[in-house]
Amino acid sequence: MTFAAGLDQPKIVLEQKFDISAEKVWGKLGTFCSIAHWQSLVRDCLVEERSDGIYRVVVMKNDTAYTERLETFSQSDRSFSYSILSGPLPVSQYRSELKIEARGAESKLIWRAWYTVPEQGDGQKIKSDLEALFRNGINGMSDFLKS
Repeated sequence: MTFAAGLDQPKIVLEQKFDISAEKVWGKLGTFCSIAHWQSLVRDCLVEERSDGIYRVVVMKNDTAYTERLETFSQSDRSFSYSILSGPLPVSQYRSELKIEARGAESKLIWRAWYTVPEQGDGQKIKSDLEALFRNGINGMSDFLKS
């Protein structure tokens, strides 16, 4: 998947197996604002349908907010991707994809992110912070899927 020039290889790829079928996992995680149920740092998520697409505003518990656009959605592939249009994340051209693959009676989440670090940015710190955010989300997903 290529999102933008120079972003062919994702900068982050995290995978997680769940002891739950892909259909059940997708049923709980496959909506654009499900993030409010599993990311503990999120206070609220609002979906807006605009003339040029579907957006979500993710409000964090620290009162910052991100505006994100749904870029792709596939019920059959159990995946969606989104871009961050505004927010405090110190990167540009951010795109992310969540995909749920079937593994028999189990499933596997693949969460990937592409982004550009500004010249003054600390690429290693940004990657480390994003990976920690993703891991926090995956832990929340595990708990949410058990509920």
